[in-house]
Amino acid sequence: MLKLPEKTLYNRKIPKNKFYEKIKANSKLKDKFTRQIDSIVWKHKLSKQTMNIEPTEEIQEIQIFEIYLKQKELSKELLENIDRAIPYPILFVLKYNDEAKLTIAYKQRNKNDENKFVIDSYYESEWTSIENLSIDISSGLNLQTVYENIIKSLISVEAEKNDSIQEIIEFQKNVDQLRYEISKLESKMRNEKQFNKKVKLNMELQNKKKELEEELSEQ
Repeated sequence: MLKLPEKTLYNRKIPKNKFYEKIKANSKLKDKFTRQIDSIVWKHKLSKQTMNIEPTEEIQEIQIFEIYLKQKELSKELLENIDRAIPYPILFVLKYNDEAKLTIAYKQRNKNDENKFVIDSYYESEWTSIENLSIDISSGLNLQTVYENIIKSLISVEAEKNDSIQEIIEFQKNVDQLRYEISKLESKMRNEKQFNKKVKLNMELQNKKKELEEELSEQ
């Protein structure tokens, strides 16, 4: 599935109560863990020792966690809490029955505490059969570029090769926001009964679609 050197294999099951302790989970969060997650396996560790790829000041290791789910979706709140408990970027492989998907957060080191990361946003693949799930993880001059290349491969918008990860993420956010606004206007139009209001909504909708078209054409 993920073609990684055997040396990267860590393969340790992490009891959920370890996360409860680390994040000081309340009963509501514990209940979400119980209902949604069957088990968590720390599958791979990508580092200089396991892959002979140089770390950077920002990215010293990348972890790969396999999460076996009791349902086909996982609450973003749970992902964020797991991410906050581990002071390294994590590529999650979510598994449900014979399907799997990848998800990863763009995380930056906290300027006030180097052992903590600030989570910006998540990027993910579509669900697919486990045997068809693949991603080129090992490409990059150092662990920073490996991490950024993983994120780029999961971002839905096309970007220029020389764009920085920050530029690509900002572009993705703008596109996502415009698509959200378009969807909201389309929904309002479907439900609106008054002709005049419908015309006004349609004008707004066409303007937003034009904005999106221009945004995508500039890239």
